Amino acid sequence: MANRITIPKAHLITALCLPLAIFLGYMLAEPMESGSIAVVTLVLIVLAVPLMMKWHHPVLVLCWNAAVYPAILPGRPQIWILATAVAFFFALLNRSVNSSHRFVSVPVLTRPLLFFGLVVLATAFLNGGIGIRSLGGGTLGGRGYLMLLGAIAGYFAFTSQRIPLHLVWLYVGMFFLSTLTAVVGDLAYFAGPSFYFLTAFFVPSNVAVYDTAYARFGQISIAAAGLLAWLLARYGIKELFNVRRPWLAALFILCGIGAVVGGFRSAVGVFTLTFLVIFTLEGLWRTRILGLVLGTAILVGIALIPQVDKLPFMVQRSLSFLPIHVDPIARQSAEASTKWRMEMWQEVIPDIPKYLWKGKGYRLDPNELFMSQFAVMNGFDIQARSTLVSGDYHSGPLSVIIPLGLPGVIAFAWLLVAGLRTLYQHYQSGDPSLKQLNTFLFGFFIVKILVFLFLFGSLYNDLFSFTGLLGFSVSLNGAPEKRVVVEEAEEAFSEEFA
Repeated sequence: MANRITIPKAHLITALCLPLAIFLGYMLAEPMESGSIAVVTLVLIVLAVPLMMKWHHPVLVLCWNAAVYPAILPGRPQIWILATAVAFFFALLNRSVNSSHRFVSVPVLTRPLLFFGLVVLATAFLNGGIGIRSLGGGTLGGRGYLMLLGAIAGYFAFTSQRIPLHLVWLYVGMFFLSTLTAVVGDLAYFAGPSFYFLTAFFVPSNVAVYDTAYARFGQISIAAAGLLAWLLARYGIKELFNVRRPWLAALFILCGIGAVVGGFRSAVGVFTLTFLVIFTLEGLWRTRILGLVLGTAILVGIALIPQVDKLPFMVQRSLSFLPIHVDPIARQSAEASTKWRMEMWQEVIPDIPKYLWKGKGYRLDPNELFMSQFAVMNGFDIQARSTLVSGDYHSGPLSVIIPLGLPGVIAFAWLLVAGLRTLYQHYQSGDPSLKQLNTFLFGFFIVKILVFLFLFGSLYNDLFSFTGLLGFSVSLNGAPEKRVVVEEAEEAFSEEFA
């Protein structure tokens, strides 16, 4: 009988780990070499596979709104794209090995999303494919296609798992409060060279870097919007006036300050519109809180308006759309931005019929972009020409119809209508314990639509916010159930006189 050799499991693990550690140590001797980075990254990915199979869903929720842009990735995409790719892969992997891991099926959303994906792929095919310069391609513009497809895949990654009811508020915090990472880039920039390493992951506000005297801190406005979303989703407007929780009112005021400090008029519009929509959906306009809100707004206006021209530049610029006296430089800056957009729209609107059936797509010749920038710098063309060439129209409707044509408009409109229907069903007949949360998600989706259509929008930058809200709501509530409404009075009447 042959002798059986028994080797302890610990010895096997040690025998595997020691050579691997020696190899990694050798590669890290030159840590900045591309080969070393690739090997270390591959080893970390392999080691992370068991963890990601279990935790990919909460990681996706945490990363979705995080303002993290890893410089080590080609093209420096936002972290949600990487989280989506990982979560979608492991969701499919889990489903393939375990039939009980099913995606939450909501056909009313699945159909427009799949149609949208087909429109994006067809547009890319008809316009010469997806060009990604950061991956060695000869053209630009592939980022737009990837962000659209990533936003669609992100919805399905969200719906790969249900969020446990006892962890709902933890997930809500991860989803909305991760937006606070937006301020890290600005803090790192102003903290000095010792903190510049943080800018490898967190991007400071562009205008803040060039001129701090007339800076606009858009990242602060983004963080304030995320904090406001968490407050209204977790507590609602009614709780903001609860004297037993003064810290809620303090955080709400902080959000308002963040909205105006950013220096963008649209941020003030988003803040105000969000408050009004949620206020209406909560039914507070029928209570005495309405009088309290109006009185507070009047008192703040009386105290603030005479002092507006003494406030910092970015605050004056944010409020320059109001009929009040502000610094002429702030008003001129805002009016110049409006004029710049109007010139751009006058140039692009006549081109709509040209791209009505076959969209322009996002593919871009870098030589054309360079020549447009050269023409603008030498005064040969309008200031918005290089922005037009790059496909950034600063208008939600134009960002849909020019790149994707009429099929893209149909797909996007279908998705918005289906999204409103789904969120309304969750709002009307969802779990009673999630009533406040579902109210906010429904109202915030309405706000997103209004802002996209009438204030500012960019389809490939904003689609992930729409699909993220929808995926998060479906992951929380599941598929909406068909609700059969029976009036008790009519039923009793029919039974009595049958």
